[in-house]
Amino acid sequence: MTQSSSPPSLLVVGLVGGIASGKSHVASLLEQRGAAIIDADQLAHAVLRRPLNVRRLRQLFGPQIVDAEENVNRQELAQLVFGDEAQAIHRRSQLEGLVHPQIYAVAVKQLEELRQRTPLPSLVVIDAPLLLEAGWAPLCDLILFVDAPLEIRQQRAAQRGWDKQDLQAREAAQWSLDRKRQEATHFIDSTADGPHLEAALDRLLAQLSS
Repeated sequence: MTQSSSPPSLLVVGLVGGIASGKSHVASLLEQRGAAIIDADQLAHAVLRRPLNVRRLRQLFGPQIVDAEENVNRQELAQLVFGDEAQAIHRRSQLEGLVHPQIYAVAVKQLEELRQRTPLPSLVVIDAPLLLEAGWAPLCDLILFVDAPLEIRQQRAAQRGWDKQDLQAREAAQWSLDRKRQEATHFIDSTADGPHLEAALDRLLAQLSS
């Protein structure tokens, strides 16, 4: 029997960085350049709409966590699980234990579907806030750290309606920036948006394809 040639490989890039560092914007720019995006936030929205999860979250956190249309109130949920006090940490652990395995399973399925696509996308970008913390790094061929100074990230977070305390509480639920940097294989500075960032991404893509 003639042995078939190996299929072309698909490069998988995991995005990490501080909150509001510009990861999703970088993902969007890469998508414009032919990348396929696996957006963990979008997957989380879908997972949180599953009736079994809605019922379980109501049991865990009370009826106020679900609105009249049986949708999870993500703002209320965030207030319960973000923070460094023991109760918030416990609630966050309960939430992550429920939804993270489901989100991961959907992401793996999407990745396998992309591996079967013809033609293959130029690369796959996994945009997941807890990519490292949730153990998704083995899915990736490289880890791209998206960097931006704290002041810039605070400004961007304010555009989402978060104050400095909100940003600090959410960051307390993640690995430190230094630890994320240690895990990264590549780095990009998103401070200067526009042509400078796009040029930096183009240089990175050229480096990866060489």
